[in-house]
Amino acid sequence: MPPLWMVVCGLSGTVAVVAEIGNRRRSNRRDIDDVGFMPWSTITALALLTFGISIAFGLGIISTG
Repeated sequence: MPPLWMVVCGLSGTVAVVAEIGNRRRSNRRDIDDVGFMPWSTITALALLTFGISIAFGLGIISTG
């Protein structure tokens, strides 16, 4: 089983890519008045923050003990 930081890193990276695709689709929609409810920019930012922190734990830049 892979370490937990690798799992978190992979999941958060996937969420960031999906959120960025959703943000791009929202920006390029035809009906500008068709408002969505997902905060894609916030989801992308939080996913990238989680990605960075999990990489830092994995590389030993941040330690738990």
